[in-house]
Amino acid sequence: MQQCWRRSSIARRASWSLLEQRNRRGPASRSICSKGYVPARTDFSSSSMVFRKGSRNIKFNLFQNGISGPLSSWSAPAHDKTISSTIGRGFASLSTHHTTLFHRYQMLVDEDLVHHDAHQVEALQELERLRLELLSYKLPPLPKMPTPSTANKSSSNESSSSSSSSSFSGWFGFGQSSGATNRIVEAVSSVLRPAPPRGVYLHGGVGSGKTMLMNLFYDSLIQEPWNTEKQKIHFHKFMSMIHKRMHQARNNNINGHNVSDAVLPAVIAETARQGRLICLDEFQVTDVADALILQRLFTGLWRDQGCIVVATSNRAPSDLYLGGLQRDRFLPFIDLLKESCQEVSLWESTVDYRLIQKVESGEMSSLWFVGTEGQAALDHLFQDELIGPEQSTRSMELTATSGSQRTIPVPIANTARKIARFSFADICKKALGAADYLVIGEHFSTVVVDRIPTLTLNELNWVRRFILLIDALYESNVKLILHCDEAKQASDIFVVENKAEVAANHDEVFAFDRTISRLQEMSSRSYLHRKWTGRSKARQKKGNEY
Repeated sequence: MQQCWRRSSIARRASWSLLEQRNRRGPASRSICSKGYVPARTDFSSSSMVFRKGSRNIKFNLFQNGISGPLSSWSAPAHDKTISSTIGRGFASLSTHHTTLFHRYQMLVDEDLVHHDAHQVEALQELERLRLELLSYKLPPLPKMPTPSTANKSSSNESSSSSSSSSFSGWFGFGQSSGATNRIVEAVSSVLRPAPPRGVYLHGGVGSGKTMLMNLFYDSLIQEPWNTEKQKIHFHKFMSMIHKRMHQARNNNINGHNVSDAVLPAVIAETARQGRLICLDEFQVTDVADALILQRLFTGLWRDQGCIVVATSNRAPSDLYLGGLQRDRFLPFIDLLKESCQEVSLWESTVDYRLIQKVESGEMSSLWFVGTEGQAALDHLFQDELIGPEQSTRSMELTATSGSQRTIPVPIANTARKIARFSFADICKKALGAADYLVIGEHFSTVVVDRIPTLTLNELNWVRRFILLIDALYESNVKLILHCDEAKQASDIFVVENKAEVAANHDEVFAFDRTISRLQEMSSRSYLHRKWTGRSKARQKKGNEY
């Protein structure tokens, strides 16, 4: 076995070392050796290790017991299924109440999977505090789920009842309607109900490790009830789902009365049923429709449903929706956020770990094309290599159902290869939003955007849509190929003079820093090797992760 490791690559030695540190002289190493499996690679994005024997691969999640499933078309033979339970027992000690986030983080640092950062360790203190409080917190049952129809019926009964009740009986509650009584009981119950643990709001610059820390926290919660009472989702996708559920609730009660007062509580209850620990990545408010419902939405999630929120953001709470329309109506939400979540800043961490990944993994120069010559080279790549000389393309329309149902035109597509091509005018100058871009990412594994102009503050709407597009495609691990009229690198696409002065009043300037970082990461070899997670592929979900 020692000779085998001496011949292995550095990555395999690191993977085996990671296994040995957690299972020194344990059953996992003996079982894998006896079955002929060797470590192939470590996939930190999913907290997993991949073991290989011949043409077969097995993927094992480090923080959960058992095999997480076969990769691609490979599967473990029936007689090797004992490896799953053996590895699970060997790793059981890692999945206990006593394995802290600090230990998990340090093990990743020891194997050079992450870079040690003192600011990240400070942030882990709050996440570890929350983890321990969750493990000792007795999760109460969910309140009865309201519906617009029952809410309207209750309201109607209360109105008719109150007219026939005497003022005397009303004072003592004898004449109260069932609807009013139910609300009184619920109000008293909410006061007596133990307060849930306080959440965490991580904010900092691009590449500071916010999402990595949240993922580390999320993956560590494998004990009941949190293994099924958790959900992790990008904030834009979360809000798209909220609007979609509100639209469906309205349609279900088209003939009802006072529907506007009943829809949101029903949506809040349905959201809580997906998991009361809600992890939101890239929390950012730029849309007035989102801003105006956030206070009611999160008041219901926090106070009525007992949810706990962990969020990452490029903005401090006090800077959310800065310069937005009717911001005065949004300010109460900021107070509510600070009350419900412990604020943790990573702004003092000046290292962009995405850039480190880019440097260490290398770049794919063929993903970026510039000017007239670049357009010709891209045309050749698209038709001859991506599509193929015997394949054809066509225009088509996708259907988005978030909020009102609408169509998204795709000018050039090949559904067999799952490739789409847009001009910048098609995808960013038209009235499209985050929900539309998410649908594109769910249908196509490769997206080409060409003729991207150099943008300024005069084109903020186009800038905002481009930011949303990159976030949505990144969410599904879509491979992105860009052609620019002039920009030779991501930082040249959006040109802002006196950036420090204008950034205070324009969220887009801050947000575009994240877009630059993501574009750089999306050109790295490690990103290109990620599996596309669009809806046409089988998703491996943990808990209620989207």
